[in-house]
Amino acid sequence: MEKLWGWVGILLVVLYGSQAISGEVDDVYQLKVVVAAYSTVNDSESADQGMAGLLEASTGEYSKADLVALMETLGPSVKKMDAKTKREMALAFGETDIRYHLKFKSGNYVPTSLDMSTNLLYNVSYIVNTPSKLIHNIKTDIAIEKEAFANSGKVGSAIGFGMKIAFIFWDILHAITGVGLAIIMLLIGSIVGLLFHPIHSIANLIPVLWNVCVTLWHAIAYIFNVFK
Repeated sequence: MEKLWGWVGILLVVLYGSQAISGEVDDVYQLKVVVAAYSTVNDSESADQGMAGLLEASTGEYSKADLVALMETLGPSVKKMDAKTKREMALAFGETDIRYHLKFKSGNYVPTSLDMSTNLLYNVSYIVNTPSKLIHNIKTDIAIEKEAFANSGKVGSAIGFGMKIAFIFWDILHAITGVGLAIIMLLIGSIVGLLFHPIHSIANLIPVLWNVCVTLWHAIAYIFNVFK
């Protein structure tokens, strides 16, 4: 077990070290992850309708991919969101974003921003949905090479192929390290969430149990969206 966590630590250093060195390519990768979120849930509609609801910290009508995109671009404060919105956000990131988040774009830390039950939901959702997210991210990597570098000549084709390989490599590392972190945070994140939000931790337990059942179903159903 110690060797396992040792390898997870090494892979984290390799992953984030290589992304830091890559600069602008990493920025493209972050955008690619959000695009892959839409592929996962088979939704290509605009996030405009959900923007107002998210900014007002209410539960507007937006898809999981919309929510991830809005959180990653606007970075609204998680602390201002109600319990239902936080549960929806935990499901959105757990089911569609291959990157494991210890901190949101807003700067809010996940363990302290979410209560025990919602922390549990995020980590369980992340773990069980990782196969689906990995498949859709690799599908997006291949699509980017084919569509963006189709008629770009030998040099462009070489760049596109190199980017695809780098992105697939990062996807796999994110999946491995993410599952490792999620397993650790199942306990640690839940304890921290309980300490920071004791009342909400208990109040959210029953809704979260239902959400866990839903995300288990999505872990299987979203895999088939790769054919759409």
